[in-house]
Amino acid sequence: MRASTGLIIKRQNKGEHDQFLTLYTKKYGKIELVARGIRRSDAKLAGHTGLFYLSEVAFVLGVRHKVLTSAREIEHFSTLKKDTEKMQAARHVARLIDVFTLFEEKDEDIFHLVVGAFDYLNRKELKPLELKFFLRYFEFKFLSALGYEPEDKTIVRTFDSQRVVLSEGDLDKMADAFERHFANIYSKV
Repeated sequence: MRASTGLIIKRQNKGEHDQFLTLYTKKYGKIELVARGIRRSDAKLAGHTGLFYLSEVAFVLGVRHKVLTSAREIEHFSTLKKDTEKMQAARHVARLIDVFTLFEEKDEDIFHLVVGAFDYLNRKELKPLELKFFLRYFEFKFLSALGYEPEDKTIVRTFDSQRVVLSEGDLDKMADAFERHFANIYSKV
């Protein structure tokens, strides 16, 4: 049996009662687990395996898939889930982690970055412009953790030495630029 702390970033129904859970874990990186019977009304683990839950999970290696054997919720980020804009931001963060990380490639820096991002979204009151800025910041840090840190540090140096005011249009342009960078990371895979 193996165990780790993980953030549930995706859930997909399988059959009548089962679900595939994609987690980003501290010990194993991104993994996919089969949660057998999790969609039954009396499922004991259902309350610990919700989308965007940080949980301590245990699993065994099955013939085809890793099978969830136990789960204990650590944090479910309830404040974040009450705000549609924050939920949209959380989905964006989860999608980036799901699409641009490889299965079973352990990276504690990415684990702490994503859990920190969810914690920040959960705790902070953010105006729409601040939320956009946070997402650009997360994208920059995530690219850096993946090894794609830009060589031009002009923006970073500017933030260290003075206050910079960015418009919503500037943030939208940054979002487009980051999207192009992410699209090019695994374009040949």
